[in-house]
Amino acid sequence: MHNNGGCVQRVSGPTGGILYSVCTSPSGLIAVGGTDRAVTIYDPRRWSALSRWVGCSKYEITGLSFSSVDQSFIYVQGVDYEITCGRWRESERAFSFRGDSNWLGFSKCANT
Repeated sequence: MHNNGGCVQRVSGPTGGILYSVCTSPSGLIAVGGTDRAVTIYDPRRWSALSRWVGCSKYEITGLSFSSVDQSFIYVQGVDYEITCGRWRESERAFSFRGDSNWLGFSKCANT
């Protein structure tokens, strides 16, 4: 077995950009977002991009989370205090809202 120093696979991100957020779905999909203001969904079984939602945020993406109810939806947090929810496969916005404080963020709670 070939040793790559712990690297399983390299995935190309935005050219010259920075990735600020990574999240996984219960089914194993990986979502990444950053300075390019786009969410890219990867399938780690094939190491290829399934979908790319360009322009889902007006500014850099700082947070991502797949919906616990329906994994076809993803929540996107931008640096401008806006949270957007939409269908990542169709690149379609369902709703969004903007906070009035730089303390806006989100986190998922365990289903107890």
